[in-house]
Amino acid sequence: MSTASMFGRIAAFEFRYQATGPAFAVTSLLFFLLTFGAAASDTVNIGEGGNVLVNSPYAVSQAMLIMCVFALFILVAFVANVVVRDDETRFAALIHSTRITKFDYLFGRFTGALAAAVLLFTAVPLGNLVGAAMPWVDPETIGPVRLGMYAYTLFVLCVPTLFVMGAGFFALATATRSMLATYVGVIVFLVLFFIATGSLDRPGNETLVAMIDPFGLGAMSQLTKYWTAADRNTRLVPLEGVMLWNRVLWFTVSFALLALAYRLFKVEGKPQRAAKAATDAQDAAATAETSSAVHEPAAAAAVSAVANNPSTMLRSRGRHAAWAQLAALTRFDMSACFRSPAFVVLLGVGFINSLGSLWYADQLYDNTIYPVTRVMIEALMASFSIIPLIIAVYYAGELVWSNRDRRIHEIIDATPAPDWAFVVPKILAISLVLLATVASSTLAAIAMQAVKGFPHFELMHYLQWYVLPFTVFSILYAVLAVFLQVLVPHKFIGWMLMLLFVVSRTVMDRVGLEDNLYQYASGLPIPLSDMNGQGQFAVFDAWFRAYWAAFAVILVVLTHALWRRGALGTLWSRVRALPRRLSGVPGAIVAAAALAMIGLGLFIQYNTHVLNPYRTALDEEQWTADYEKALLAFEKAPQPRVTAVKLQVDLYPQESRAVAAGTYTLENRTGAPLSAVHVRWPNDVRMEQLEVQGAALQREFEQFQYRIYTFAQPLQPGERRTLSFRSVREQRGFRNRGNDTRVVDNGTFLNNAELTPTLGMSRDVLLQDRNKRRKYGLPAELRPAKLEDDSARQYNGLRRDSDWVDLDITLSTVADQTPVAPGYLVSDTTANGRRTVHYRTEAPIQHFFSMQSARYAVKRDRWQNVELAVYHDPAHAWNVDRMLAGMKDSLEYCSREFSPFQFRQVRILEFPAYATFAQSFANTIPFSEGLGFIADYRDEDKIDMVTYVTAHEVAHQWWGHQVIAADMQGGSMVVET
Repeated sequence: MSTASMFGRIAAFEFRYQATGPAFAVTSLLFFLLTFGAAASDTVNIGEGGNVLVNSPYAVSQAMLIMCVFALFILVAFVANVVVRDDETRFAALIHSTRITKFDYLFGRFTGALAAAVLLFTAVPLGNLVGAAMPWVDPETIGPVRLGMYAYTLFVLCVPTLFVMGAGFFALATATRSMLATYVGVIVFLVLFFIATGSLDRPGNETLVAMIDPFGLGAMSQLTKYWTAADRNTRLVPLEGVMLWNRVLWFTVSFALLALAYRLFKVEGKPQRAAKAATDAQDAAATAETSSAVHEPAAAAAVSAVANNPSTMLRSRGRHAAWAQLAALTRFDMSACFRSPAFVVLLGVGFINSLGSLWYADQLYDNTIYPVTRVMIEALMASFSIIPLIIAVYYAGELVWSNRDRRIHEIIDATPAPDWAFVVPKILAISLVLLATVASSTLAAIAMQAVKGFPHFELMHYLQWYVLPFTVFSILYAVLAVFLQVLVPHKFIGWMLMLLFVVSRTVMDRVGLEDNLYQYASGLPIPLSDMNGQGQFAVFDAWFRAYWAAFAVILVVLTHALWRRGALGTLWSRVRALPRRLSGVPGAIVAAAALAMIGLGLFIQYNTHVLNPYRTALDEEQWTADYEKALLAFEKAPQPRVTAVKLQVDLYPQESRAVAAGTYTLENRTGAPLSAVHVRWPNDVRMEQLEVQGAALQREFEQFQYRIYTFAQPLQPGERRTLSFRSVREQRGFRNRGNDTRVVDNGTFLNNAELTPTLGMSRDVLLQDRNKRRKYGLPAELRPAKLEDDSARQYNGLRRDSDWVDLDITLSTVADQTPVAPGYLVSDTTANGRRTVHYRTEAPIQHFFSMQSARYAVKRDRWQNVELAVYHDPAHAWNVDRMLAGMKDSLEYCSREFSPFQFRQVRILEFPAYATFAQSFANTIPFSEGLGFIADYRDEDKIDMVTYVTAHEVAHQWWGHQVIAADMQGGSMVVET
């Protein structure tokens, strides 16, 4: 037989072996669904997005190159085990005794495995192609179908990347003859890659980053950096310039590594003792057929323990014996998890992803912040949280199927062990592994804090805010995964079902099925704050966790009752046996858990659907569209102006409640009589009383909280009337989503627009997304007034119903907090557990002001005749002096360059990191704890963001404009005047 023929047959055999395996099908489906979702849904993003078509050359190229990074792991599984597999199955000696040449053997196997990986990767462009063709996708976001573009991107950009990475790790596996060493090499490679690209990602290093990036993303970024949207929608990423040289460099490295692998490969394989080889010959074939990562010695130890000492290991009577069984079997299963190479790989991948997040967690606009516990936990939740879920799903399959994979299930099934001895230890083992995994990531965060020189380790916060809640969440997933594995005939099908379950969560959200009562293991987000901790949000979430935990108990019992054992092999035979197997204690547990679930569900339903309104995201969109259709016609209806505000606001922080009673003075400044006044208020405000002097209610849009009052006698030009109201902003119980972060236990921050009425129609709440507007039959966009339209200049940019107002405000809160509002203090009294302050302005201000309350420490200073103060959390005193200095610098500069300062005071007030901006109101500046209070200036070379933001906000006191200085959540600087 010719060498070419032998090479081809070996390559074809390897291709068939890899392409017909379950891993191929499952991973192909995963890659297809990811890119399908990115094209067909707004909730899945691969790449930066932007103003480009979802099937444009740029979007497709970027998504496919990013997927090459994810493909690295399956690529290693394909190409790295082609040699190691023969050593592990002990067929290497047999193969090498034939006339197959080393070249044909090595590179035939490599070529077949690489071809299978390329075939698998075609699921990526196919997913985009199919997703873009879905009927619900906005046609305005889809370009023409260009099959040549998909082929070009696959074969010119992605296949070379797959070859480069495959060659490198094939060489490593061939040299080490160890899959574990290869996986460790993957981890080391990714660590070095992310560290190198992250540390070099600075202006001037673009070409270097593009060259050292083997995936080609850096080269593509540099080539397309100055492309317009039109370019990105039409042009292919060219194989020229830095992209071409990147490919030349890495192809050279790849061929060098393949040559090195060929030279280092020894045909005799790993040395083995003859006696051991003879002893293991009988089970070599069985071992070759399984790719399970469960540690084989653990399973063997379990069998040995059963056979040699059944009286102590598997005796079903006696409490002590039962606990001994549970502990021993749990140890076996935990050992299988911890000692598996897959565990090392998954944990390593998680740490790779999290180390970058943890390292850069203290970076904000090239500014350094203290790596406080809250910041580190948020970094872990963003980067590491997927790994415990993968571990839960993966080991559910491995542990359930371990005995069958090892062909020892018949021996185990024949023992007198109760069924719970197979189910409970596996769930306990996975739970303990998850706890250990999450705890280890906590140690990584603590170590990073130490490396960063911040030894303030809040261990209880790590435990309460991260370790325990996320472990519970992961265990719920593990229980479901174990249950599904018991139902299906193969573990790969169980993994596929879990994948479909995860994907279905996004689909359910998109179609309006987002209620946490029927999305398994779902709960409420728990925003974190150093000022307010977890607030009440952890309690709200705990009700959902308890609800789903009760359901998980039912799943555990059903898993026990449906466990595949002995003659009960088929699912139908096990289902028929359910009544018998659920009799007694198991049935009682199911009944108790069901009652608990029903009770908890009714309580949650009462809170989320009765006490609080429930609307899905689709409902919100529909409501907003209907709002525009019903009310936009009133946008230009002339309205009086608010000239004075008198307000009494009572804050009840522990109850998430604020009550306002006030009076507006209205004046007709239109130059013509007004026959009506339009009044609206926010959705989450209940208007208990609303009256307009000399007017009666003519029409009410109750759905939109909008009323039209008609004057008995038209309001004449220059005439004044009053509007009085009583409103309540209150969250009773808890909501299904969007729980209030404005009125909280410590750190309430409200502005008056969130509590009081407004005159006239405004575009503030209308849909902005062009696709959604078209979806609901609205114009693609509402254009602003033209520059030459002088009529549009009559409105204030902040509120159409006001110019400047005189403010008289009384603000009360609990006695141990400090309430603050704009104006000058008239009185400050404490009585009956309440602290009440009265403020009044000396000159008109903008009709947009804040009301805050917290347990503040206060530091005061002066600049000339201006009183300065910083109200801050006692633990956040690091930059208070810097803020005071920034206030002085801004006051000095602006007074010199513009005009004397119009106020006698300026106050900065910290609020929780539920939002990350600073905002300037009249002599009052709310400032997020996440923006400047935790900035770290031990390195004096860093940009002084605290002084910058402080000076910026103080400068805007001159013009009375309210300006958001920095929106860190959006990742960009936003200036609004």
